[in-house]
Amino acid sequence: MDSFERVRAIIRETTGIPEELITPESTAAQLNIDSLDMTELLLNVEEEFDVIIEREEDISSVKDIMACLEMCVA
Repeated sequence: MDSFERVRAIIRETTGIPEELITPESTAAQLNIDSLDMTELLLNVEEEFDVIIEREEDISSVKDIMACLEMCVA
């Protein structure tokens, strides 16, 4: 399972949003993810990937989460 698929699964588990609605271009607003859900989501991503995501306030889309993961892993 690639990183996007893992992130998509975490979003589904955290928010209940069906996976088919989650794309890399999906924004938190489009998915109706509020700030509390986003915080929980990012904590779950950090735990899954064993990273620390900084500048959480800059994350507003799935693509932003993926970019943070790439920087953390690099």
